[in-house]
Amino acid sequence: MRAANGWRYFVCTLLMVIGAVNVIQGLTAFLTPDFFLAPESRLLVLEYEGWGLLFGVWGVLMVVAGAAVLTGRTWARVLGTFLASVNALAQLVFLIAMPLWSAIVIAIDILIVFGLTAGWPSATRESGARAVYRAGYRAAQEKPATTPRPTPSPEQNSPRHRSSG
Repeated sequence: MRAANGWRYFVCTLLMVIGAVNVIQGLTAFLTPDFFLAPESRLLVLEYEGWGLLFGVWGVLMVVAGAAVLTGRTWARVLGTFLASVNALAQLVFLIAMPLWSAIVIAIDILIVFGLTAGWPSATRESGARAVYRAGYRAAQEKPATTPRPTPSPEQNSPRHRSSG
């Protein structure tokens, strides 16, 4: 396993924060549905209590996925990408109830998806300093195929050196 880089910490933090926000949004929808701007009749499929429960569970899953992203495992990245993508779609339902907040969460979800899919170097490439070190180490350990012949120094080829000798 490679050490976590900046993208992993960034995406982990965003997933955990948005997960916590979803838990708070879910609790708010479940306990005080009067808080939101739109009446329940304008929501898609479920009422506020149903969406509250769904957002609460979804938020806990996002927090767990955020912690799992630090392992660098592919399954954690796939899970985080899936959860953030579905969360962005679920926030579309709340656009009527909390337009600005839902738009901000959707933008952060898109940033999470970007960070999980395009922000990390591939697993086969090594970082610059480490790759240079390993290449130098391999070159030092290899035995030369032939013994190198000494080459004359630049001073030996100069006209001044030839005339004095």
